[in-house]
Amino acid sequence: MEMHLRKNIRYIYIYIFVAQLFFDRALWVIYLSDSGLSMSQIGVVEALMHLSVVLFEIPTGMIADLYGRKVSLFVGNVLSIGYGSIMLISDSFSLFGVALMTLGVGMTFQSGAEEALAYDTLKEKNLEHQYTKVFGNMTALALLSLSLAKLVGGWMAGISWELVYGGIIITHVLSLIPICLLHEPVKEKNSVPHLSVKQQWMDQLRIGINIWRNNQSIHIPIIFFVMVTTSIIILTFYGQEYFTRLGYSSFVIGIIFTVEGLLGVLMAKMAHRLEKKWSFLNITNYGYVLYLAFFLLFIYSPNWAIVLSFLILSQLVTLFEPIFSNFIQNKLQSNVRATFFSMISVVNSFSIMILFPLFGYMIDTIGFKHGFLCLFIILCLLYVFGISKTIKR
Repeated sequence: MEMHLRKNIRYIYIYIFVAQLFFDRALWVIYLSDSGLSMSQIGVVEALMHLSVVLFEIPTGMIADLYGRKVSLFVGNVLSIGYGSIMLISDSFSLFGVALMTLGVGMTFQSGAEEALAYDTLKEKNLEHQYTKVFGNMTALALLSLSLAKLVGGWMAGISWELVYGGIIITHVLSLIPICLLHEPVKEKNSVPHLSVKQQWMDQLRIGINIWRNNQSIHIPIIFFVMVTTSIIILTFYGQEYFTRLGYSSFVIGIIFTVEGLLGVLMAKMAHRLEKKWSFLNITNYGYVLYLAFFLLFIYSPNWAIVLSFLILSQLVTLFEPIFSNFIQNKLQSNVRATFFSMISVVNSFSIMILFPLFGYMIDTIGFKHGFLCLFIILCLLYVFGISKTIKR
C-alpha cells in the first residue's frame, strides 16, 4: 500500500495534465459561430452548461464521497469523451446544448474529487501540511496543460475542427489510464453505518450544511472566493471582445491569454511559500484589497495598463486558490470533502449563471466600462459586508 501511496500523487499529476487538454478551450465560441449559431444562442448554450453544474454538482460530489473518487473521476472523463464526440457530430442548436450540458455534468464529477483524493492521499501518510504545495502543483500543471492546448488547438483548427475534437476524445481516453492506476485512500467512516442509499445521501447533505452552519470562520472567505472567481471568469470571457474593441489583434489577444496561463503556473507553485509567511486572514484581506485596486485600474487605465491589470488580477486569483482550498480542507473530514467543495462550486456556478448574462446585458446597454464599474461596486460592497461581519464577531 505504501508503494501505491508514494505513486498516487504522481498519477494525480499525470491525470491532471492529460485531462485538461481541451483543445477547443479558446475556440469553442468560434466553432459554434462557424456552425451557424447566433451570439444569443451561444449565450444560452453557455447558460445550459452552468445550469447542469448547478443541478448535478452536489449529487456528484456525494457520489465521490460515498462510492469513491476514482469512480467519480472515471465517469467524469467518460463524459468528457462524450462531449468531444457530440461536438464532432453536432449540427444544430439542440445538439450543441446537449454537448455543453454533458461537459458541465462531467466537470461536476471531477470537481472536488481531485482535491479530496490528493488531500486524503497526503493525510494517510500524515503529510497534510504539504497539501497547499501539492494543490499548487496541480493548478500549475492544469494551467500549463490549458496553455499548451490553446496553442495546439489553434494549429489544429487551422487544419480541421475534426482534428480539434478528435484530439479531445483521444486525450480523455488516455486520461483513464492514470485514473485506473490510482490508489483510493481509506476515508473516515460515517458515525452511523449500514444506512440505506437514500439515508446516506440525506446524511451527506445534512453534514455539509452543518459544516457551513457551525464554522462561521469559513463564511467570508467562501463569499470572497466565489465573487473573485466569478468576476475573473467574466473578465476573461468578455475580455476577449473588450481587447478586440481596444484595437488588439486576435494574435495579440492569444498571446495575452497564453502569458496569463503561463504566469499562473508560477503563481500556483509559489502559493505554499506565501502561506508559510502570512496568516490566512491577512492573505484574504490584503489580497482582496489588491484585487479591488487592480480592478479599478483595469477600468480606468491606458490600453497597456488594462492588459497588465488583467494579468495581475488573474494571478491574484490563481495564487489564492490553493491557499483557500487548504484552509477549507482543514475544516473537513474525508467523508464529506468532495460534497462540501461541490456545494461551493454550486454557489459559484449559480453566481456565474446569474451575473454572466446580466453583464452581457449591461455591455449592450451601458457599455464595457460602466459594466465593469458596476461589477467593481458589487465587489466593494461585499468587502464592506465582510469587514463588518468580522468586526462583529
